[in-house]
Amino acid sequence: MDGGGSMRSNEERVAEKQMDDYLKTIGLHRKKIAKDGSCLFRAVAEQVLYCQSYHTEVRAQCVEFLKKNRDSYEAFIEGDFEDYLCKLQDPQQWVGEVEINALAVMYKRDFLIYQEPNKPAVHITDNNFKDKVRLCFLNGNHYDSVYPISHMKGAAVCQSILYELLYTNVFKVDRSVLAGYQRTGRHFEVLSDDSMAACISSDESDGRGRGRHLSDRVRRSLNPTLFRNIEFDVWQRSKKAQQKLDFCIAAGMQYAVGDRCQVRLEGRTYNATIKEVPPNNSAVTVYVEELGRRWV
Repeated sequence: MDGGGSMRSNEERVAEKQMDDYLKTIGLHRKKIAKDGSCLFRAVAEQVLYCQSYHTEVRAQCVEFLKKNRDSYEAFIEGDFEDYLCKLQDPQQWVGEVEINALAVMYKRDFLIYQEPNKPAVHITDNNFKDKVRLCFLNGNHYDSVYPISHMKGAAVCQSILYELLYTNVFKVDRSVLAGYQRTGRHFEVLSDDSMAACISSDESDGRGRGRHLSDRVRRSLNPTLFRNIEFDVWQRSKKAQQKLDFCIAAGMQYAVGDRCQVRLEGRTYNATIKEVPPNNSAVTVYVEELGRRWV
């Protein structure tokens, strides 16, 4: 199973690179969106309302629009219409062309979706609206945003200026410290950092006010030739945190009071007995016989 998962992951990476290479030849860039059931609403919120954080409102408005226009959309939905709308309210519920058609009418924007490398975008809606929402549909279930390269370059410059103001005026970091990361000579081969290795540092504020020790995230944000995809970065970090929590919960479920286990303390391994397993999945308490004491 692991091998299959790795193979699928490799196939996804190849498909993404082929699409990115094609989009670059026509002056476009794919901006990664969080890979969850709200990817379409995140992309629309960003392109229409200029903020991905409004994706829950966009979803709610879409549900309400479908409810009010039931006669126009019910025929395209399998199963009970009310049940469908109820499920659609779930932020993790995947969506498709029904919602795209509704969103197009709601925001008066036609949808152009790039689905295959070396092929033009498909006009999913054709309402003759002047404004467009440009998306990329990859791997059968995910939508990313598509922007002109010029837009991404401009966004990188604006982001750099914003972070300069934030760190000089709010965090009181000396401007000379920031200048080294804002030199236009520090070019990256990519427009956005969502295709680069994840930052090692943990917070936006790592190193603020501590001389030259600025975090990787801040350094990237200060570079006027590189756009840092903050929303995607935040989603990746929250996903890792959730996976860690899920692992802890699963591990906690495997143990019960009285179970025997081994613990490693100060470089040595000891046999122990589990004495307490908290209901909130926090650290368990064990008794180490050789040491004659309890450890958490």
